[in-house]
Amino acid sequence: MNGRFFIANKDRQRWLIIRQWILIWVLLTLVLAVVLWIVHKTHEASTLALMYSEGQQTVKTASQTVDEELRLLHGDILYLRDQPVLRDWLEKQSPIAWKRLGNDLLAFVKYRELYDQIRFLDEKGQERVRINWNQGQPVIVPARELQDRSELYFVEQALALNKDDIYISSFDLGIEHGAIEQPIKPVIRFGTPVFDRRGQKRGIILLNYRGQRLIDQLRAISRQSIGSLWLLNTQGYWLVGARSEDEWGFMYPDRKNKRFANDYGEAWRSITEHPERLQFMAGGDLFTYGAITPSALFGKVGENVVAGDAHWLLVAHVPAEVIDEKTVVQARWFAFSTLSLLLGAVSWFIAFYRVRRRQVEAEVVASEARFRGLLESAPDAIVMTNREGNIALINAQTEKWFGYARNELLGQPIEVLVPERFREHHEDYRQAYMDKPLVRPMGIGLYLSGRRKDGSEFPVEINLSPSKIDQELFVISIIRDITERKRAERAQLEAQAKYRELVDNLPVGVYRQTPTADGRFLEVNPAIVDMFEAESAEQLQAHPVGDLCLDQDCWQVFVDKIMKQGFVGNEEIQLVTLQGREFFAAVSAAMKKDSAGNLYFDGIIEDISRRKENERRIQQLNMALRDRAMILESVNHELEAFSYSVSHDLRAPLRAVDGFSRILLDEYADCLDETGQDRLRRVRAAAQKMATLIDDLLKLSRITRSELKREDVNLSALADEVIEELRKQEPERIVQCAIEPGVIVWGDVRLLRVVLDNLIGNAWKFTSKRPEARIEFGRQMQDNEPVYFVRDNGAGFDMAYAEKLFGAFQRLHDSSEFPGTGIGLATVQRIIHKHGGRIWAEGAVEQGAIFYFTLEARENL
Repeated sequence: MNGRFFIANKDRQRWLIIRQWILIWVLLTLVLAVVLWIVHKTHEASTLALMYSEGQQTVKTASQTVDEELRLLHGDILYLRDQPVLRDWLEKQSPIAWKRLGNDLLAFVKYRELYDQIRFLDEKGQERVRINWNQGQPVIVPARELQDRSELYFVEQALALNKDDIYISSFDLGIEHGAIEQPIKPVIRFGTPVFDRRGQKRGIILLNYRGQRLIDQLRAISRQSIGSLWLLNTQGYWLVGARSEDEWGFMYPDRKNKRFANDYGEAWRSITEHPERLQFMAGGDLFTYGAITPSALFGKVGENVVAGDAHWLLVAHVPAEVIDEKTVVQARWFAFSTLSLLLGAVSWFIAFYRVRRRQVEAEVVASEARFRGLLESAPDAIVMTNREGNIALINAQTEKWFGYARNELLGQPIEVLVPERFREHHEDYRQAYMDKPLVRPMGIGLYLSGRRKDGSEFPVEINLSPSKIDQELFVISIIRDITERKRAERAQLEAQAKYRELVDNLPVGVYRQTPTADGRFLEVNPAIVDMFEAESAEQLQAHPVGDLCLDQDCWQVFVDKIMKQGFVGNEEIQLVTLQGREFFAAVSAAMKKDSAGNLYFDGIIEDISRRKENERRIQQLNMALRDRAMILESVNHELEAFSYSVSHDLRAPLRAVDGFSRILLDEYADCLDETGQDRLRRVRAAAQKMATLIDDLLKLSRITRSELKREDVNLSALADEVIEELRKQEPERIVQCAIEPGVIVWGDVRLLRVVLDNLIGNAWKFTSKRPEARIEFGRQMQDNEPVYFVRDNGAGFDMAYAEKLFGAFQRLHDSSEFPGTGIGLATVQRIIHKHGGRIWAEGAVEQGAIFYFTLEARENL
């Protein structure tokens, strides 16, 4: 009977457990379903918000990219329109001016690498100058290949512009000979009229911008976004689309139906009928768009922009399947993970209570062991005392911190752990606590210390807790060693003091401000107090910040920018001190929140009045330099005319003197005595010498005006060539020549050959009277700079006259002893200076000479 009752009772308990488990499982499942639904909706909303934000950011970034690119083109066409070399050519119409104009435009295209063509067309649409970008390099189109382009629509519209007007064509493809160029060349054409100095229209400047660059940038932005980024023209044709075969439909007859409206009709209606909705859902897809109006991007006062396209549309598209993937899959995985964890917890909970009864006795037995283990493993010292204040229990951490063995403390009064200077009053404090025992920290606001066995002290933090055991009151003291905390607090205070000292010593103003235009400074440093000429920080903090602006609304604008962007850097504002002095300031600020969620601004104010004044002076200097450049250009023209006159007008009479003298010597020698013949020979020699001097002067002038064409130059190879030519001219001479191999420099090979011709030629000439002549070319380091030299053991020179060596026609030896005009070293000096280097010489009479020179190093790319 008892056995059957036991079995029945066991079955009933099992059934109760199963019924409760089913009830709990159903309730938890319902709760889980609600939680998962809330989580899913929250996740879906946050994901859509993220997609909305990313779509807006994608369109914003693309709009900024297009804006920056068009502004660059705008600056370029204004720069080319106002080029002095263009104005010069319009005035003179000379081949030289045309060539200079072409070279300037060629250099501009090569530097920019943005344009497929740059053209200047006259008022009738005839090309006068054209630069083409062919196979990665710009070239000047010969005059015979220039064409009449008056029939082109963009030429007609550009020619119709008034002064300071700018024309921007439609974004389309380049067409050559009536057909679309292959491979296709997306292009935007910029045009503006050109007027001469008399105000007469002379033609237009046209830039063909290589639109593929802009398309590549937009596609790069698209690759970094969740969906796709497209560019449409006014009619809704794809300029940048999902498929290349859908693009440029307005230019291909077989693609006329390839429009955005045909594929996304609902979205197109929303864009055209509700332009204020910049972001919307259509057909389950997310669309974000922005309109770019070329004619409104950079128009300024007096400048009218005429655009072929009314606007372009940037459309960011996220398809419905991407949205579903982002909002559903992750939610399912999250639901699965959550469900698994909850079911595991429920299973453990049920299993726990099924074996609970069996564990009760074992837990009672193990309770004391666990308590002891917990006590001993506690990170703090634990001391339990009875009502009389005697120690009844301690843990291992107490032994470690206070240096006592356990048996040395048990039964001892608690005062043994208190510093001696506090023991007298500690008993009164202890008795007062025992009268009203409660859980609380000990010694609030006081600096507490514990005393070790060796008498040393350390800072502690103590929490008291009363406990009754077998109707007897005990006090448990939890003691924590806060030595490291105190050390960290001291370090923090020192760091704060250093930070405050740093801020106070900064030469710029540092402030903290309430986030309103009429707010006050919350904190300021001494520099900002001095900047605003305040008597104290308190006086400045009591003054509204908005009243410190010269413009009443400028600080409100500045605050609005910070609230919108979160940070504003180096905003230039005109401020006024408390004494009424005006000054320019660069103000930076960042928006922050304190622990309570209140907004404030941290910022820096720097007085830039001196910098603004320097900028004004620099602008004046630039204008002066521009004027001087024009004067130098005029002087160069006069030098060219002088060189032409010297080359032609002076040579003719010299040739006549030399020619007629030669005729007299050849045909009338028998009519002249020896003295007359000698004098005629001297006349011829003088004329020939003067002709040589004229040649040298012209060479020196050409070198001064010539343009450097830098490249890697092997000076060792050039020196070998010079020596070889000198040996051929005088094969009978024996000269020991030492050329250091592998000397490579960055310079103009033609001019550097002239340098070595003169230096090594001089060494060859001035060693002609040495039976054992030596010439050396090499390189050495001086002050971490490579210095090149030519050394010989020839006639040398007196160092007292070293400064005259590089003057034109300055000679230290008689021409009868060593021939020459005295222009070679002057030429060498000009060439070295053009290369950004220096040249000097050392020598002694009859002991040889050495010429040193340096060259500007190649810039690291």
